Amino acid sequence: MPNEQLSVFLAIPPDNSQLLKDNLELVLLRAGIGVKTFYQAPAESESGNLDRMLSETQCSVHILGENYGEVLSNTNLSFQETQYIKAKQKAATDPDFRLFIWNPAGNSSVSDTRQAEFINELSNNITSNTIFSTVSSPIQLVEDIRQYTQKREKPVFDLSDSDIFLVFNELDESEAGEVIDMLSDIVPVDKMSIVQDSDMDYSEYCSQQFGKSKLAVVYFKYSADWALPFAQEIWKKVGGAAAHTPILLIGDEDPDTNIGKKVKAPKIISLIVAGELIPLEIKVQYDKIVEAFS
Repeated sequence: MPNEQLSVFLAIPPDNSQLLKDNLELVLLRAGIGVKTFYQAPAESESGNLDRMLSETQCSVHILGENYGEVLSNTNLSFQETQYIKAKQKAATDPDFRLFIWNPAGNSSVSDTRQAEFINELSNNITSNTIFSTVSSPIQLVEDIRQYTQKREKPVFDLSDSDIFLVFNELDESEAGEVIDMLSDIVPVDKMSIVQDSDMDYSEYCSQQFGKSKLAVVYFKYSADWALPFAQEIWKKVGGAAAHTPILLIGDEDPDTNIGKKVKAPKIISLIVAGELIPLEIKVQYDKIVEAFS
């Protein structure tokens, strides 16, 4: 999508984040990206302007700060949350629409209880249309907006239904082979080895295959630095909290640097266990899924 055709709805944040909004708007405009925004919260009777702005844009950006903001009398929600809800409703009907949640300061400075609850709700309800960003630079955020709003033809792979689909990095091929050998005696396992510097679109292949599998497994022993971001990327592509297939991110407790290497998100089961117990744990999680759908 050429930049001149891209228009962004820039949600108005609570007052304490106004400077961030001003800086981001300036960067967007300098990048040739159109901006639709409010410069103050509209009167409750003028909420139709929000729907109109969203209808004229391809994505929205929501800045998270320390405060929740003033609550509107007719909804008991802040205008910050109202904008997010409206954008999420558009995303539900327009698969090409993207929501960018920008939280550059993280959660450490949030003392407002309702804002903390709102941020927690956002981070636990990420869908394939939503990008939750903690980058500090508005320039980097704008580059991410460009990347995620470009329309690209997705390859379509010839896939089959799978009981367990296990993904691992080539660094762990030997150990993954042992896990698969033990599992294959009791349940069918399909596998994918991620080869560095390959031209294959592993992210797209795995996201499509995960949707055709009862249980998706991302295994690691020496490749934690690859496994965690890869699992998060695929989780977003398959629908995040709304994903049909759960993802089991499972790592070997040896080496001990793996301890604590987990991802916390709905539909991701994140475990670090002894290597000899990994096949058993995968089977336990698979049995839970089969039982739930039987």
